[in-house]
Amino acid sequence: MSAQGKKRDWFDLGAAAYDQACPGIYAVPTYVCPICLNPFSVEALDDGRLSKEHVPPQGVGGHELLLTCTSCNNMAGTKLDASAKTKEDVRLAMAGRANRPHRIKATIGGITVNGQLNAKDGSYALTIPRHLNRPGMSEALQRLGRAGASLTVEHERYSELGARISWLRAGYLALVAMEGYKIVLDPAMEIVRTQIQECDERRMLTFVADAQADFPMTIRRVLRVLEPAWHRGCTVQFGPYLVNLPSLGDMTIYERLANNGLSPAVQHTTYEYVGWPITPTFGITRNEAK
Repeated sequence: MSAQGKKRDWFDLGAAAYDQACPGIYAVPTYVCPICLNPFSVEALDDGRLSKEHVPPQGVGGHELLLTCTSCNNMAGTKLDASAKTKEDVRLAMAGRANRPHRIKATIGGITVNGQLNAKDGSYALTIPRHLNRPGMSEALQRLGRAGASLTVEHERYSELGARISWLRAGYLALVAMEGYKIVLDPAMEIVRTQIQECDERRMLTFVADAQADFPMTIRRVLRVLEPAWHRGCTVQFGPYLVNLPSLGDMTIYERLANNGLSPAVQHTTYEYVGWPITPTFGITRNEAK
């Protein structure tokens, strides 16, 4: 299927799912952006107002999964997804598992230069590429290094909150691709969309947790929480990141997570595997979309 054909297919599925959730609202097939809830007619496919969305972000290996409006997509790319990618790059570099040179700033004896950290089999090697620095800096740094000066390494900076909101956004969109507009329109998801759109301010104390095991990023799954009983929510896993989202109608999950989720007494969580969306279904069948 061509790229434009895929977009039209996803538009038709999403429009049918919205019409099923809210019958008769629009006279023509209309796709509602699951982030901002703005409606779009089919012409938005051609004029660029609707775009394909990667879940998780493309920079961490995500794949196109559904449509969002281009405005929401671009905002996430610049304010959220870039931080998620940088955080993941730093995590892999710190673990000695980066698959490419990692950009850093190195300071030796009062001289700061741009460098690259290369990791292999748990060991590190620092290089100072000439093309990343002013002429002569590499030689000056090597002289200081031979003299035994201390070395300080500074990784690329990123927004921790922005990175976590990027994962929250990806988890929410994965649920939408599976379940459709009953997720989007549920009142419990309003705080999730607000946090995604108003990403400069934290709206919930905690919504993304780190797994106790170092799962590879290729592990992606939607899980239903069975225990502890107070959780009663849904978790979307992206490798080592666990995105906590409410069940339908659950207006207090983030309050319970703030009160209970950080307690050292909480040791174990029991999950039920729900699945993972390879393509969007929006909770309806192909026959229902016709």
